[in-house]
Amino acid sequence: MIKNAAPAGKRPKVLIVNAYVDPWRSAAPMRLFIPRAMAPYYLAGRLDKTRADVRVYDEVYHGALLNPRLLDWPDMVILTGLTAAFDRARQLSAYFRNARPDVTVAIGGPIARTLPALCADVFDYVCQGDVETFDDFIDERLGADCRAENPAPRFDLAGWSYGLGFVETTKNCNFKCAFCSLTGEGRAYQSYSSAGITSQIEAGGKTSMLMVLDNNFYGNNRADFVRRTELLGDHWRRGRYRGWGALVTGDFFKNPENLAIIAANGCKALFSGVESLDPAVLKAYNKKHSLSSDPRSLARLCAEYGILFDYGMMLDFSHQTIAEIDGQIDGLLASPETPLPALMSLTIPILGTPHFNTAATEGRLMPNVRLADMDGQKLVEWPKEPLEEVVPYLANLLQFKGRKLAFSRHAVRHAWSRRHSFDTLQTLISMLGPIVRYAGGIRIGDHRQMHQTWREPKRTFNAMTEPLSVAYEPLHRMDAKFARYFEPLFLTDAKGQLTQPIADAIRPPLPRTAHELLKSDVA
Repeated sequence: MIKNAAPAGKRPKVLIVNAYVDPWRSAAPMRLFIPRAMAPYYLAGRLDKTRADVRVYDEVYHGALLNPRLLDWPDMVILTGLTAAFDRARQLSAYFRNARPDVTVAIGGPIARTLPALCADVFDYVCQGDVETFDDFIDERLGADCRAENPAPRFDLAGWSYGLGFVETTKNCNFKCAFCSLTGEGRAYQSYSSAGITSQIEAGGKTSMLMVLDNNFYGNNRADFVRRTELLGDHWRRGRYRGWGALVTGDFFKNPENLAIIAANGCKALFSGVESLDPAVLKAYNKKHSLSSDPRSLARLCAEYGILFDYGMMLDFSHQTIAEIDGQIDGLLASPETPLPALMSLTIPILGTPHFNTAATEGRLMPNVRLADMDGQKLVEWPKEPLEEVVPYLANLLQFKGRKLAFSRHAVRHAWSRRHSFDTLQTLISMLGPIVRYAGGIRIGDHRQMHQTWREPKRTFNAMTEPLSVAYEPLHRMDAKFARYFEPLFLTDAKGQLTQPIADAIRPPLPRTAHELLKSDVA
């Protein structure tokens, strides 16, 4: 039986937390990270603001949650985050419970969907659905009068986002890329109604630019894509925002009319997951729809319509050599017309995905890999070439040692090459974006966050030798029963085999009765 979230007659205090541990070992806020995690603000909108006191804490935007005065504030804590943040979510639950034994701690999002059984051992409530499925939980724990009658995202709690607004017009994705967590979850692609999209836009007020948070804005229904595009265009023409941007898959570009449609409706930027310049790697990822996604050609095509093109790139040393990757990076730097990738990381064998299952079956996972190591910034799979060669190269590349000036020079040259296609804001984004991403910078937090950052051990970029973050050391004396909450969850053992908890977690669940589903799930 879950304990009541708040004493009867009192206005419940609810804290929604996006759990996160920075792979670069900084506890300070990462204010420039775009797009921001918006799920907590959508969830906050499910609660009636006049009947519940709601706060949101995002450990990306606000930095590590280290303030002891916040730990005993809430009656209820709802945690979310990427799967790799499971350890951090456990730690936070321990802090809240140690400070206030009567607090209710729930978890949702990718962590809950990937590790429901392990989460059930830690948290009071495990919600495996989307934010809408928290309604039953709110009714049960807080009362139906605390649920918002007309839910809308609480963007007012998000603080300033450099003039950016956010909207979601679809959920999930119609493709099945082997490395994607959405593939592992297996949920259907679906669209919002026009009324639902409009309510989100109105909740954000007037903004400079609107970011569409969809995993795939284009989707598998072109008529619906046109509907949503024209709806965004209507609000753009009314002056709600100066333009908007979205993420699309490679098949979007196969029909040139698509670019004309979005340009006529105010689109100013597109992001597409190019991921790799190597066709063999794309086929291994089941990402054949990106085989023709050459970033130089797509950037030029988008520029013809006044649209800024951005993309992500993944490094995979289990399929590629140092020479092949280095040649691709040098090729990008040598071409001013080709934008630099907005994101560069290692391919992550995310737990529950086909990529993870294949890597585990083929023995590609290294020994003693922790779930928290799946951050895209360290080796977790055996490379094709010797570790003593790959690790130093990877460390230099991810820190852009010896290339920072070249990256900055390229950013300026690329922006100059597009000066006749872009407006002032687009030009600044195309030039300053890569400099901010790759030139590095100093992140400043409060004294607790800076102290924790200074205490962090040096990174090795190798999961087998990477020391634990100081986040695994409790900030203060705690009840002994919480000691296990600060132990890392290992994916593999000393031989590189899956640990028993993980093997059990990824094993297909036994069929459950309707009654059992009702008892254990929100949806």
